[in-house]
Amino acid sequence: MRSRWFLYLAVFLLSTSGAAFAQGANPTSHCIKREANFCIECAIDITTGRSIPNKTKTPLPACRDMKPGPARLTMETHAEPVIPGLWEVEFGFGYKTSAREECLHQFIASDHPPLRTAYEIGPVTIDGEIPADGVIQGLLCLGLSSAQTGQEGTETGASLKISRLRVVSQ
Repeated sequence: MRSRWFLYLAVFLLSTSGAAFAQGANPTSHCIKREANFCIECAIDITTGRSIPNKTKTPLPACRDMKPGPARLTMETHAEPVIPGLWEVEFGFGYKTSAREECLHQFIASDHPPLRTAYEIGPVTIDGEIPADGVIQGLLCLGLSSAQTGQEGTETGASLKISRLRVVSQ
C-alpha cells in the first residue's frame, strides 16, 4: 500500500512541476562543458516562454561554478508584444554578477525596417566578466512602444521565446 502512495505522490509532483514550467517558471540552467572543476559553458537549450514587463531588467537563471574571468554571452529569441499591432522594440541583453550589472540595448527595430508585429532577435552576443564567486546571470532589458498603429504613446510588455542562451568562459 505504501508503494501505491509513493507512486501517486511522484505523479502529482511531476504534474505540478510541468504546470509551473508551462506557466513561465524559470527553467534550470545547466553546465554543458567542464574543465578543471569549473563550468566553462552554461546553457538553456530549450525554447522557453517568458513574459517580460516593459522598461525593466528581467533576470534569467544563473550559471554557477563558472570559471572566473572573461566570458561571452549569446542569446537568440522571438519577441511579440502583449498587445497586437506594429511595435517599435528596443531589446537589450546583459548580465548581472556580484560585482556588476549591465544591460545595453543591442537591437532597435527602427534600425531594421519595416516595423513588425513580432521580431526574431539574435544571435545577440556580449562580453562579460565572471567574478571570483563563479556566478553570472543573464538580464533582459526591453522597451516597447506603439508605432504607426494609431495608438502613439501606448506601451506594453512582450512575450519572449528564448531559443538559445549560452555563457562561455573564455
